[in-house]
Formats: sequence, C-alpha cells, structure tokens
Amino acid sequence: MKNKTVKLMAVFMAVAMAMTACGGSGGDSKESSGDNQEKSSAEESGKEEESSAEETGSEDAGSGDAGADEGGSAAANIPAFEDIEFADALPVNPPMADDVNYDYDDMSVHYDLVFQTYSYGEVMPENDPIKKWLEERFNVTLTLITSAQQDYETTMSTMFAGGDTPDLVMFTKPDTAFVIGGQGLLVDAREMYPYMPQTCKFVTKTMIKATTMDNGEIPAVTKYSIQDSDGWNVSFRQDWLDKFEMSIPTTQEELLAYAHACTYDDPDGNGVDDTYFILGAGSGKSLQMLNGFAPFFGNPAYTVGDDGKLSVPMMNGSTENFLKFVNALYTDGCLPSDWYTIQWEEAKSYWLNDRLGAVHAPNMIGEYCSHFINDENKSDLEYFEKLVNTWVYSDKAPVEGGKGSAGGSLGMLWSIPKKNVEGDQGKMLRILHMLDEMCYGGEAYFNTVQGGGNEVYAADGYDQDVRFFNEDGWQVISKTSEHPSDAGQYGASGLALAPWQNFGFTTKWMANYVREEEDPDDPTKVERDKLSAEANDKANAAMAAMDRWPADALLYSTAGLEGTEMLTEFVNAEQYKFIVGERSFDEWDAFVQEWLDQGGATIVRSVAEQLGCELPDGVE
Repeated sequence: MKNKTVKLMAVFMAVAMAMTACGGSGGDSKESSGDNQEKSSAEESGKEEESSAEETGSEDAGSGDAGADEGGSAAANIPAFEDIEFADALPVNPPMADDVNYDYDDMSVHYDLVFQTYSYGEVMPENDPIKKWLEERFNVTLTLITSAQQDYETTMSTMFAGGDTPDLVMFTKPDTAFVIGGQGLLVDAREMYPYMPQTCKFVTKTMIKATTMDNGEIPAVTKYSIQDSDGWNVSFRQDWLDKFEMSIPTTQEELLAYAHACTYDDPDGNGVDDTYFILGAGSGKSLQMLNGFAPFFGNPAYTVGDDGKLSVPMMNGSTENFLKFVNALYTDGCLPSDWYTIQWEEAKSYWLNDRLGAVHAPNMIGEYCSHFINDENKSDLEYFEKLVNTWVYSDKAPVEGGKGSAGGSLGMLWSIPKKNVEGDQGKMLRILHMLDEMCYGGEAYFNTVQGGGNEVYAADGYDQDVRFFNEDGWQVISKTSEHPSDAGQYGASGLALAPWQNFGFTTKWMANYVREEEDPDDPTKVERDKLSAEANDKANAAMAAMDRWPADALLYSTAGLEGTEMLTEFVNAEQYKFIVGERSFDEWDAFVQEWLDQGGATIVRSVAEQLGCELPDGVE
C-alpha cells in the first residue's frame, strides 16, 4: 500500500465507508499525491471503446455509462484524451481562446445546475449579479453553494456520504478526490478534458500525473492556481550593481563577488560598513529567504534519476552545495548578526532602508517606493524613476546550471458526480462549457473574477472597469472605487462575490494599467504611475520567463509519515550548524546517515514506492 497523509486518514476512511454503505461502486483509490503512469490511461483502464467513441464524436462519448440524450450533441472534432498534447510547463505568455468553439453544446436546452466552492468569510448576496450574468449567458438556472474555507473539505465529503451532491464540486487537494473517485462516484476527467480546449492549454503533464489514480482514472480536472509559487524570485539592487560596475550575477563566483561588495564596498556611500548581501528572516526556525537560493544548486524535489534510482537532494549534493554557499556568505560576513533570528516583517527594515543588496520575495517595487515617497518629493519624477528601478529581477538563475523554484502547482480541482449526469450528457457538456469559458483567456473570464466586469453591471449603469488581455496575453484589470461589488451594493464587501474567482482567476499573469485622469492636487501622479507600471511589469515578466524546475513534488507526498514528526526541526538545527561552522562539511555523510536514521529513510522509501523507482544506494 502506498502512504497517505496520516492526519486525513481517519476522515477519508470514514467518508469512504459511508459512501460504500450508500451504494458507491468500488474502485482503486490512489493513496498518495502522485504516480508515474507509463502506459496511456486508456490502456490501463480498458477504455479503448470509450476513447474511440470520443474520437468519432458519437453520442456515447462523455459521461461514461451515462450515454447521451436530452440535448447533448458531440462535435466531430472532439479529440480523444490520449491525443491531447499537454504542455511541459505553464506558458510564459498565456494563450487566448480565439481558436476554440463549443459546438458540442446545444444552447437551446435549459439546465438547472448546482455548483459548490468555498467562501471567503462573507455570505453570498441574494441578488448575485455574477450568477445572474452566467444564467443569462449559458441558459441555466444556477445555484452556488459555499461553505467556510477551513470547513470546506469536511462539508463536501459529508455531502457525498449522504448522497446529496451538487452538479459540480471543487476539491482543494487530490487526496480527497482520490478517495471519492475511488468509490466510482465521479466522472472520469479523461471524458471531460476533450471538451475543455482552453483549460487544456494550462494543464501540464505533471498535473495530469499528479491527479491520476492507480487505476488510470482521473477524478478531477485542474489548471493553474490562483497564486502560484513561481511569483517569487531573487531581486538585486541595480544602483549597487552600477556602482560596483557589475551585471546581474549568473555564476556562483559572480554572486559571491557581488555579496562581498554589498558588505564591504560601501554601496550607500556613508563611510560605514552597515550594509549586507541578504538575510534569512526565519524567526530562528528556518533559513526562510535564503531557502530561495536552494533551487540554484539543484532540484529541491525528489526525482527519478537516469539510473532508475530515486535522486534525493540530501544525498545527491544539491543540499550540501547550497549550504556551502550560505556558509561562504556567513564566513565572509555578508549576513547581519540577526540574519537567522529576525522575523520577516522586522526584516523589512533592512531592505526598505537600503541595507541589503538582494532579497528573495515577490515583486516588492511598490512597497519600496511607498516607503520613500512623501509630499515633499512626489513631484520629483527623476527621484521616483530611480526608486522604481532600484530593485531588478532577472529571468536567469544567478548560479550556473541552476533553475528557479518550481511553478505549475495544482489549482482548484473540479469534479462532476456521476449520478448527476447519468442519462443526460448534455448537462455535463453545459457544465464543461461554462468551466472552460471561465478559464483564463475565455470569454467569461473577466466577468467572473475580481467582482465581475462591466457586462455584469450594465443594468446598474456601471461601465468604468478596464479589463482586457494585452498583446502578450497578460491580463489588465482596473476597477474604480464606484465598482458595485466594492461599494457594498451587493454585499458587505467585494469578498461576498469572491467565490466566483475560484472557477478561473489567477494572479500569475497580471499587468498594470494606468488611468490617465489628471489630479490637480497631484500633477505628477499619472507620470509616476506609468513609471511604476513599467517597472513592475518588467519585474513580473522576468519572473514568469525564468527557467524553473518542473513541479515534481506534486507526484508524491511526504506529509504525516510515522516516525518523521521531528525531522524538519532536526534538519533546520543541523543545517544552521553547518552554516555557522559548528559542524564541518567533512561530517556531511555522517549527517546524512543521522537524517536517514531519524526518519529520512522512511521518506525515501515512501517516495520511491510512490514514484515506482529503485531506492538510492545506502538505503534498504
């Protein structure tokens, strides 16, 4: 048996037993967060006949044994799941939906639909303007059920146990979908993706593997997340680079030379050695910001090596080389005395007051500028231009051969309960049509995110939003203070309508927009906004374009394994010792053995089993 997250085990088992008692059909549930599928999903689950039906567009394609009637029609150009070319990574410049159509959906047929997602702490308004817009656009009567985010998984699982399920449900983690899908209660996503051409552009091969069960079935469709981890990167001081006559580092030697200069070459010109390269800001518990450099020394995830054995960061040199780099910074005095103990918010006093030469964080240009701009210097455009260009992000790793941290984490997982579409393929197709249009680049995207756009509020006479995709595919969303959702017209705040963003929103590709209304009290505001927008867009584009490791960590789970509860605390403590010289790197092999003995071996064996590969040398 593969390992499963222990803290979820009791809940899932109870739900699975309850669903079985309610008549759920049996099936193989995937018990980890990934499995390396080497055969096509059609071959593994014996679905050749269904795949053929999908490829020819016959009425039997779509909802498994549900068949097709009552308004369902499949277009002849619907591909088989096996013919869909999923990408290796999410796109840098996202594609639009110009080349998609939904001829398979008979829009003359009306459907009553119930969708479920979580809320953001506010009750949905009775006169929900986004719901009304969707109903008119898609010829449906729509009910949206929401529950508190912290209770969502339990609430949704209870619904399945009771047999009363919405037509579309959302999961926030694969484990829950695997348990319920393993009971045969969910439509196989291999029958859903062919009808979601826009969504498929944002699904990677790794995402497919991570959401595939042991029996080859996929219990949910997914795409990008609302906020992805690749929005973080290392930023350098451009003015300090200029003073040192250096370029942005691209090798470890250049990076260490820049770190030394930040500390000893008086970049702020005050004649005092009070500047540093970077710090940790992990509150004495972790390396925090410095961990952002780890991917530059190798893939931080467990992977399958060319020899078919599990490649472990702690054992393949990547973690050791990363810590040697941090040790070099510490030994050279490039870290302040409180680099390890200081908290994140307190650490901002360093970089906001020009005492650090590098920061690993999301785009922070706006925060830096707001710290310095005041009434006295607002009109000084030359000064502001220097501010917005102080911090620069690169699209390349600052160490040769390195890559950025993985992007492409799983987003929301959407599933359709089988019993809700049995005998009515058209109902399933309408749901998929709606989901796909709400995907990034789709025609319903802007009216279901950020409180809804002008079309949603046309009856209210509101038309002040600016929403469009620019030539690179990046989104521009600019609202005014009069936007009805923010003005309290439809709820206590915009959060009342925020659950709709779960269906498609992402912050991954956001561009800035400047409204050119002049302000007589602040005549340079528009020009400052343009300078800020240009600098921020440049930074975001660099982070998006960076070559990053694939999201291999989606394919396995290491959480909750018995005997590993204290392992993270042990590793953090020992890593600190290596950095500050309390342990010599000559002891690295001994440390690795200590790590294996204290729970590392349990993790290694579990991941190797989940990925279906051999154990590394030194682990039995």
